[in-house]
Formats: sequence, structure tokens, C-alpha cells
Amino acid sequence: MVYESSYESGRQPFVPDKKRGRWSNPNDFIYAGLSLAFRVDIFSMTWFLSMESGVVSFLPIYLISLAAYTIPFIVIQSFMGQFSSSGFISAFRLSPLFKGIGYVTLVMNICVLSYYSIFATVPLMYMFASMKPTLPWSCEGFKSWAQNLTEDQEINLCNMKFGNLTEPHEGSGSGSNETFSDDTFVNHHIPSVLYFHSLFHDLNLFNYDDVEFSMSWQLIVCALLVWTIVAVVVYKLFKTETFGALIRYCVWTTLGLLGFLLIRFSFLPGAKAIYGHLFVPSLKDIAMGFAAIPIYGVSPFGPGWGLFITLSSYNQFKTNIIKSSWIIGLGQFFLILGLDLLMNFTEIYLRGITDNNYYSQVESIWTLYLSTGSVMVDMPWPNLWSILLYLMLFLGAMILILIQLHSILTAIYDEFASLREKKLEVSMILVGVIAAASLYFASNHGITYFTALAVDTYTTQTAINLLLIFVVLWVYGRVRFQRDIEFMINQRLSTWSINILRFVAPLGMLMALLLGIFIAFYEHMISNAIFAVLAIIFIVLPWLCIPGYAVHLMLQSFGSFKTRFHRCCHPTDWYPTETEDRQRYEEAMGNMEITHQLHEVGEEML
Repeated sequence: MVYESSYESGRQPFVPDKKRGRWSNPNDFIYAGLSLAFRVDIFSMTWFLSMESGVVSFLPIYLISLAAYTIPFIVIQSFMGQFSSSGFISAFRLSPLFKGIGYVTLVMNICVLSYYSIFATVPLMYMFASMKPTLPWSCEGFKSWAQNLTEDQEINLCNMKFGNLTEPHEGSGSGSNETFSDDTFVNHHIPSVLYFHSLFHDLNLFNYDDVEFSMSWQLIVCALLVWTIVAVVVYKLFKTETFGALIRYCVWTTLGLLGFLLIRFSFLPGAKAIYGHLFVPSLKDIAMGFAAIPIYGVSPFGPGWGLFITLSSYNQFKTNIIKSSWIIGLGQFFLILGLDLLMNFTEIYLRGITDNNYYSQVESIWTLYLSTGSVMVDMPWPNLWSILLYLMLFLGAMILILIQLHSILTAIYDEFASLREKKLEVSMILVGVIAAASLYFASNHGITYFTALAVDTYTTQTAINLLLIFVVLWVYGRVRFQRDIEFMINQRLSTWSINILRFVAPLGMLMALLLGIFIAFYEHMISNAIFAVLAIIFIVLPWLCIPGYAVHLMLQSFGSFKTRFHRCCHPTDWYPTETEDRQRYEEAMGNMEITHQLHEVGEEML
């Protein structure tokens, strides 16, 4: 393999950004990786998994997914970022023919941010509502806004009705009655969920046949406040060293709140059964856990793609990414388990007080956000616990938003050197554009159908992961990958582990991809036309743009088709950006493998 510079391939040379900074604390990379476990849009979806399986069954299954492809993918992405000290676009100097992946990912990540902000907007709104003397979703506060409820919604926790009552049957005449038997299911609506309906004046919220568009001014205000906070952080705290400290403190605060809430929720009726179930799983739990293994392998990477590439690019060159990857993977397990325990405590409590006549009629993704409010009403000091819960959810979502935005901006400035002198202006314009797009998700349609976008992005990200294996381990090559890893961290990656990456991990990704395609098809059958258009952007366009960029790159090259193809696959400017590390790399590779001495490119040489 002959290493080339961008000059020889006829492309603009890569100019390292000397002002991009490093983590001030080596563990900031681990904290940032741990925080990606707060991605609840995957782990809370009913059709993806049921985490009622206990630790005894879930931990071995999770470890299998970690070893099979979660850790390998973290290592691959971390290698690309740490070795090249650049974001998810410029890191594809490893094989420029596939650089279109970076550009497609950039657009996709920006779109993801626009809808993911609802996970900060909703808890922020509930947190403000929790500051009222009487919680609006308590039975005392319920009366002030619960008007024009449907006959079905009249059956709620503040107006308990069970199946042995005589009630008019829906669809029968006004004078006809039907006596319900004792085993008849009667859905008891949750006041904190109905409160969310009232924000839109929409009793049919979360019903996929709801066609009347409406928006919530409360959510609009909270969305604007979320992006105002983001803009302030970008303006004041977006230098890498400061940003790492901010993430570290936010993660510790969120973990502290999670632990505090777990202790309190452990005293709820039925909590003992949840803890018992952790260590006594059923065969059904184990089977469902194995079926969900592909999802465990995708979720730890956050809502966007390539976040680990950017996060690792701020590491010191010798950082042991293999050790860090295992710490992140195992740490995420306990975070996921803690969040799931809170959700299970909520569900078993509601089932208990309704005699199992409980069905939330919302996606499971919203259990913690909406249903848990009514659980805390019955606690002493309900306002305090409500504020703490929604503060935790708000912080978890804000951490992910900030990390993804930081990753996007880093990728832009690494790739487009001319924009580095206008970082603040570009950053603020991007924040403003995303904030404007996010307002659509303060509507009933945005809230109801956004899961279609989540599945679309999940499907595309999974396909890109498959392509990444091909790029790094087949095009760049197993031998070169092992060599660079050993040079960087002074630790050899065994051949058998590389073969797991090459042959086992793709099988898991393929399973996850097929599952994503199936669910995406179902989601778009029940969503509206807007999300059908967005599906084209998320699923169809990437697989036109990636090969389209490859064709464009080959047309810019010269020589025969075979020569152009090999030249575009060859890494260009692929070397450590620090002078000392680069010199050692040249010596390690040998001058005969390099067409000319790698040297630093200045702005004036462009």
C-alpha cells in the first residue's frame, strides 16, 4: 500500500484544526460515551424489546451483544476519530471513495436533532407544571382543566370505575345498557397522560387516524427555551475542555438523580416483585432478550451516527480505546437497567391500583415522561419528586442534544477549513435552523408520528455500520487496521477479534437492519404524507448520494478506471496530526511506503 497526499490525488489537502482542543480530563470521553445510554427512543419502544427480563437473563445477553458487535463498532469508530483527530466526515480520509457517508450522516444528524429535542421539551414543560402548588394531574388539579372528556376518558384514576359496573355500551342506543362481567377490561386513563392531551385540546392524541392538526403553545415556549439554553452553551461553553467538564458534571448530576429516584420508587407497592423478577427470569424473558440482541448493539451509539468518531477525536493519541470501550459498554448496561426499573415501578404500581385494568394508550416510549406523573401524586411531597424526575429526564436529553450538536459542528469545521474563522456565526445559524424545524414537533402530528423518523434513522445508521465494516476491514484492510491500532495504543488487537468484526458483527447488523426495515414499513403505513417525504430523505437519498459522491470523486481523478478506483480507495493524508506522532508514524511505516515526506499544510498552501 502506497500512502499518498491529497496533492497527488488531485484533491484539496486536509488542514488539521490546531484550535480544536483536547479533553481536559482523560475520563471525559468515557463520561460522554456513558451519556449516550440516555437515548430512550430505542430502548423504550414496545415493539423493539421488553426489558422485563431480569439481570440473570439480560446481563449475559447484553454481554453477548457487547462482545459481538457493540464494542467492536465503538473500537472502529474510536480508532478513526482518535488516529485522525477529526470528525465523522474528515475521518474518511482513510478511504476517500466512501467520504459520501460523512456528508450523508451530516444531513441526517441535523434532522435527528430537530425531532430529538422533544425529549427535552416535554420534561421541561412537566417540570414547570410541577412547580405549581397543586400538581395539575393530581385529582384536585384535574378538575380545573379536565373538560369535554370522552366517555372513555371519564374512566380515569380520579373517577375509578371497574368492570362490575353497569355502563352504556359504545355503539348501543342511548337507552340501552350492558352489564360488564367481573373479568371485563375497563381502561383506566392516567390523569398525567390526559393532561398532555389537554395541551393540544386534542382528545385523540396518539391515535394514528387523527388528522386535525394542532399545536401546544406550552411546548412551543419550552422548545424555544431549550434551544435558547443550547445557544448559550454554544456561545459560552463550547470549547472542548469546558464542554468536557460540562458533560462530566451533568452526567454525575443525572446519575445522582437516577439513584435517588430509584431508592424512592423502591418503596412503591409492587416494587418487591420487580426486584424479585430481576433474578428469577422466565423462559419467555430469555427468549425475548435474545430476540432483542440486535437492538442492544445499535442503541449505545446515541441518536446520531458517528458520535464516537468525534468524541474520540479529542482523546490523547495514546488513549486505550479498547479499555474505554468496555467501560462505556458495561456502564451503559447499568444506566439502561436503572431507567427501565423506573418504568417498571410505574407500570406495576398503576396495574395494582387499577386491578390490572390499565392500558396507557400511549407508546411505551412515553411511560416515564407521561404516566409516572400520576404515580408521584400519591407520594409525600409529590412536587419535589416530580421536579426531580423531570429534571433528570431533561438533563439526560440535553446532554445528548449538546453532544450531537458538538459532533456536527466539529465535523463541519474539520472538513471546511474556511469556516473556522466564523465558528460562532455558523454555530448560531445552525442552532437557529434546527430550532425552527423542531417547532413542528410541538404539534400533535409531530408528537404522534416522530417514531417513524426514529426507525428510519435507526435503519440507515445500521446500514452505514455495515458499510463501515467493509470500508475499514476490507478496503483499508485487516493488516493495516491492526498495525495502526498497535502503533496508536501499543496494544495488539488479536486476529480472532478482527475476524469477529469481519464476519460475526455483520450478521448482527444484518438482523438489526431487517428488523428496522420491517418496522419502518409498518410505521409509514400509519403515519402521514410529511413523514413519507422524510422517509425518502432518510432512507432513499443516502443510497443515492453515497455512490454518487464516489462516481464524482472518480471523475475528478485521472488514468484508467482501475487506476482511478484504486487511487480513490487509497488513504490520503492519513496520519496523526501531532508532529511528534506523525514523525514516529513515518519511521514506523518506512519511507519506502510513503510517496513523499508528510508535512504540515498551511492555510496559504490551499
